[in-house]
Amino acid sequence: MERAAKARHLVAIAIAGQVVAYILSVLAARRLGVSGFEAYVVASAAFILLATFAPRGSEKYALRQLPALLQRADWGRARGLLRFGFQRTLTTALAAAIVVGAWSAWGRQGAEETRLAIIVTCLSLPAGALAHYGVEALTAAGRPRLALAIFKLLVPVLALTFLGVLFAAPGEVSGAAAVACWGVAWVVALAVMALAFRRSAPPAIFAAKPRWDLAVWRAETRPFFIYRVSLALLGQAGVIALELLQPSSVAVGAYAAAMGTVGMASVLATSTNRAYGRELSLVLDRRDFEMLLVLRRRRLRWMAPVMALFLTVTFGFSAQVLGLFRPEFAQEGAMALRVLAVSTAFTVLFSLAPTYLKFQKRDLATYVVVGAAALGQLVLLWTLVPPYGATGAAMAYGVSMCGMYGVFALLAHREVVTLRDASGPSQS
Repeated sequence: MERAAKARHLVAIAIAGQVVAYILSVLAARRLGVSGFEAYVVASAAFILLATFAPRGSEKYALRQLPALLQRADWGRARGLLRFGFQRTLTTALAAAIVVGAWSAWGRQGAEETRLAIIVTCLSLPAGALAHYGVEALTAAGRPRLALAIFKLLVPVLALTFLGVLFAAPGEVSGAAAVACWGVAWVVALAVMALAFRRSAPPAIFAAKPRWDLAVWRAETRPFFIYRVSLALLGQAGVIALELLQPSSVAVGAYAAAMGTVGMASVLATSTNRAYGRELSLVLDRRDFEMLLVLRRRRLRWMAPVMALFLTVTFGFSAQVLGLFRPEFAQEGAMALRVLAVSTAFTVLFSLAPTYLKFQKRDLATYVVVGAAALGQLVLLWTLVPPYGATGAAMAYGVSMCGMYGVFALLAHREVVTLRDASGPSQS
């Protein structure tokens, strides 16, 4: 019951944050115009890719290792692991921001507004990347609700507030200015997150001398890194492909609006998995495989009806929902929204399977499945985007994501059942 209550609280926070982000996206689409919204969307996709790349797997690795280290009072190794992730994230973010920012300023061909928006997103990258690392560290320290509230609710609320001030002032607002609102929000959120971790973590961790195991940590973060970056590429490749292969600002905006809409459902995975991910780490440490199956059944039992309701609403009101953004998006993106809704529902239901495989260090399986999904999506995007626009991008995303998560779920289920049968009756 306690786990279910915690999951419900996380879902409520995540949904509230997603609603704010959705309102912000609708407001941006209406006020920035088609070209301004395109610049905002492309720069946002670039930020997600770079912020996911910067920690290089250290954020999810911290969520896997830190709870057990804190439980065993291994303060020196815990502090070393935290410093490892912080330094890795910051140095990579700075390097990526310089390279991509310079390319956008002097090497990239395209609309001036989009180039400027990408430069602005690079300026905000260090703070945003560290916040992506910090949310997992704070979750691992036992404060998943606070971490999610800062990451998913505070950041969009601040961005919406700043953007509202800009829209209230006289004159036009550019896509780059809208991106800058997010940048300031990430800086504030990072400061709040650092303060929260300082107050939440055991005081002994800050007094301990860091102990390092760099060779092991670098090797063991690799599967988390490959999976996270591949997933970000799978999620953002549609926007990038439309920008490159379908010279239509309406198609880019319609696809982004559809992705933003299905994001209302995907928060169920990202939010509940923070709580279940921490429980998964502790249960695996006890090797209680029967409890893993129990946790999965409980999660599916309440999540499946929610996904059914989500699909009913999405299919029934596709054009109306996209029309909230801009009238032009309704026709271009209606079918894309339906395809994305089906694939999102499927991935949400089975989103804990790849987390289990990474926690169990099933590196080869992760590499092969994710690599096949990414390659398949690239081929499908190249084939489907030119003739079908936003719908083609959605089909490419749906086929690759459903195939990937379906294989992950099958592999994870088979392994847990085998290990449960081999270990005998549960001792919990």
